Amino acid sequence: MSRSDDRFQTQRRVLRPGTTVEDLDAFARSHRWAMGKVTERDRASGTDGRVTWSAYEDTVLHYVEDAMFGIGYYLFTGRRPDALKEASAKAAQALTPWTVADLCDAFDRSGDPKARGQAVLRLGLAATAEPDRKVYDRISAALADRDGRVRYAALWAAGYTGYEAFGPALRAIAQNDPEEFVRDRAAALLK
Repeated sequence: MSRSDDRFQTQRRVLRPGTTVEDLDAFARSHRWAMGKVTERDRASGTDGRVTWSAYEDTVLHYVEDAMFGIGYYLFTGRRPDALKEASAKAAQALTPWTVADLCDAFDRSGDPKARGQAVLRLGLAATAEPDRKVYDRISAALADRDGRVRYAALWAAGYTGYEAFGPALRAIAQNDPEEFVRDRAAALLK
């Protein structure tokens, strides 16, 4: 759980394929949580899709659909860590999101560039606020992948984590990657 001022935030929980915002809405409605703000995803403008539900007291369920890749995840925010922990446990039981261990396994088993790219993106989104060596090692491996599309996905994943340890690799990629689109993304992350 991370903290910003007097509010806490749970870890992002990445949804499995087939679990949609409608499933989160059904879960929220089953607990009588009121839907709040809705923002449509717009890849062209870089706008994440977002829906919020007021859980209880000041606890809010946030669904986010990543603007670039359309990967859905959720998290809770609020002032009471005990309420966040309870709400997060209920959601995890009902929605069965990926765990970091699941995503590490998916990355390790990925046999082709598309599967590696999807696995590393999900892993970056699911990363804990505190650096996790298993996550770092897999994203680092993807940053060095021979396929430029995987390196590109890994750059997004590194950005999602917020881990400062990726800085040297990002600088090297921005200067030396053979693919211009990969260099450009690395340079954008460094800004």
